[in-house]
Amino acid sequence: MSEKNAFSEESLREIAEEKFKFRLSVRIHLWAYICVNGFLVLLNLLTSPFYLWSLYPILGWGVGLAEHATAYILYAKGVYPMSKRAVYFHVVAYVCVMVLLFFININIMGYAFNIPTWAFIPVIAWGSAVAIHGIVYRIYFAKIITEEGEVKSRKDIAIEKEMEKLKKERENEEDFY
Repeated sequence: MSEKNAFSEESLREIAEEKFKFRLSVRIHLWAYICVNGFLVLLNLLTSPFYLWSLYPILGWGVGLAEHATAYILYAKGVYPMSKRAVYFHVVAYVCVMVLLFFININIMGYAFNIPTWAFIPVIAWGSAVAIHGIVYRIYFAKIITEEGEVKSRKDIAIEKEMEKLKKERENEEDFY
């Protein structure tokens, strides 16, 4: 392994500790999810077996569980740039919430084929925001090859230009005094 890519024992310990914390968080939330929702299903079947109201908390809580699992998977797979993680989080949350909303809509209306327009408002609005987020990520954070042949993101290039401006301003101030 080259010196540039080498990790110290302390760095590896920190990474292992973070992975353990993420994995433990997912396990704790999964067990709480199973126990509480199992109890709610049992309660639902004992009190009103013809209306499955327990599916609402199962799906709703499932959104949070999916986010915990996503956090662990992204960290474990080494997806470190927060901008890239944010795109994944938005997509997972979007899909989970849309499933929940359509389930609520179908359950309230009692049929699946005549869905009123309210269910499409969040699909289109939030879906547009998620798409824009993905596009912005691809434009500013994806790697490109510069004229010098280096692989950098547009963000890195913009930061370097800003640093050059700051250095010139500092030099001009020093020359002035």
